[in-house]
Amino acid sequence: MASPFRDIDPDAPRRPVNVSLNSDLFARARAGNLNPSAIAEAAICRAVSARPAWRFRKEIARSVAELSAYLTEFGSFSEPVRQMREGDDGW
Repeated sequence: MASPFRDIDPDAPRRPVNVSLNSDLFARARAGNLNPSAIAEAAICRAVSARPAWRFRKEIARSVAELSAYLTEFGSFSEPVRQMREGDDGW
């Protein structure tokens, strides 16, 4: 199976693992000629690929919260400049 996850070693040996699945779901997959191992591998690949983006979004959210807290406590650097500009007709 070709992996969409670029960093995965396509020549790595396959390894048997224990995975618990709903027995009805597994039976239906088998009856439908689906390959549960390939499906699980593809799903894990997508989850592993999405993890860095999830971490990035989490870090951005944390940074935005920190910036908001800073602005609430200290205000914006540009606010005094804007106030000066509004009061000065020369600008």
